[in-house]
Amino acid sequence: MRLKSKCIGLIIGLFFGLSASAQNSFLVQDIIITGNKRTQERVILKELDFLKNDTISEIQFEANENRLLSTGLFNAAKITKADSLAKTSDVLITLTENWYIFPGIVFAMAERNFNVWWTEQNRDFSRVNYGLKLSHNNLTGRRDPLWLKAHLGFTRNIELEYSYPYLDKKDRWGIGGGIFYSTNKTIPYITIANKTQWHRAVDERNLLKRFRTGVRLTYRPKIEWYNALRLEFHRNAVNQLVLDSLNANYFLDDRTSIRFFYAEYDAQYDRRVYNIYPQGGYLLFGNLKKEGLGIFKEYDNLSLSLGAEKYTKLTQKLILATRIKGKTILNRRAVSFANNTGLGWDQDIVSGFELYVIDGTDFAFALNSLRFNIHEGDYPLFKWFPYQFRDLNLKLFLRLNFDTAYINEPTYQEGNSLNNRWIFGYGPAVDVILFNNYRLSFEYSFNDLGESGLFINSSFAF
Repeated sequence: MRLKSKCIGLIIGLFFGLSASAQNSFLVQDIIITGNKRTQERVILKELDFLKNDTISEIQFEANENRLLSTGLFNAAKITKADSLAKTSDVLITLTENWYIFPGIVFAMAERNFNVWWTEQNRDFSRVNYGLKLSHNNLTGRRDPLWLKAHLGFTRNIELEYSYPYLDKKDRWGIGGGIFYSTNKTIPYITIANKTQWHRAVDERNLLKRFRTGVRLTYRPKIEWYNALRLEFHRNAVNQLVLDSLNANYFLDDRTSIRFFYAEYDAQYDRRVYNIYPQGGYLLFGNLKKEGLGIFKEYDNLSLSLGAEKYTKLTQKLILATRIKGKTILNRRAVSFANNTGLGWDQDIVSGFELYVIDGTDFAFALNSLRFNIHEGDYPLFKWFPYQFRDLNLKLFLRLNFDTAYINEPTYQEGNSLNNRWIFGYGPAVDVILFNNYRLSFEYSFNDLGESGLFINSSFAF
């Protein structure tokens, strides 16, 4: 019996004025799972905070449903008690699996986000990647994703990656790895006015080549804990033209290429409710990265980032969300332009600054929002759709943002006015979550520069 599940059940029970011996607590006789045509039961059981012969409360069902949905493996998950009145009962878990195989055509903007392509690059289709991809998000039924991608266009690349999360009998250890190679004829070579500047040679030569390969070892001793140790080899190179005419500090020390091994440790403690669009709980995370292990002596960097997310349910429909993060370079060495990333990438974006890149040795930010659940419902679609998509789960949220950040950059300051000062952004947004796995956001944001605009973002759970 899991002591932790009992404690969680007791705490939740006390919060609602109940106790562990309340009327809705019962002994789990068996766990019966249906709808998992591919996913193995061990994968599903790993996400639950109870096992057979545990005493639990029905209050726990919703949290476990959200945890199953958060894997990205299922479009729907429902947990019920087989006998609603019995003190000993089976637990029924009914699932609708996601569509795991995604063969298709690559057609994607090469920019940091859709807004940059639409606004800064004037919807230039020469800055689009096109090609073929094959991804399987559950190859053997053990939540092991495999994906192969090859495309031409703005970036020519080929990439293969695979992860296997269940190496041992206790499903704690996992392993993964991949290989990547790409070439670019157009290269970002400097940041001016906090906007990336690009160059393409008249003779169409390749200006940038990148290669990386590595392995990853993961350890997940409990539902909430995730640890990963990654070891990779990188080799990046630019044409001599870049140093001669564009940026002599692209790699520092007049180098046209750098080689380095790096080791990285990631840790997460995740207690969020439904992490695709959290509606409660919290997340703690950290990353320690050493780039350059002394073998080639061409690049040396040691960085640390720490952060947290907190989601507080103020009412049944209103949620207060906060995400904070800080990053610093510990060895305080000069960082080349190519490796000096700050804000403007992935999730590290302040509202109203989607069109800007703010390079920095150190940064800290706080992203805050109030989220109101406007609507949630299930809608039947066409019967001739694949069974995974015959029922549409739709969630609509109205969001109000207020974000702030500070970026410290001691080297590349000239002409970049957003560095070394506080920035602020705010505004309303509408979030649409489809099939419990896909999020589409429409944000109208303002920043402290007096600018405003509509920004569109999207993401998948896998």
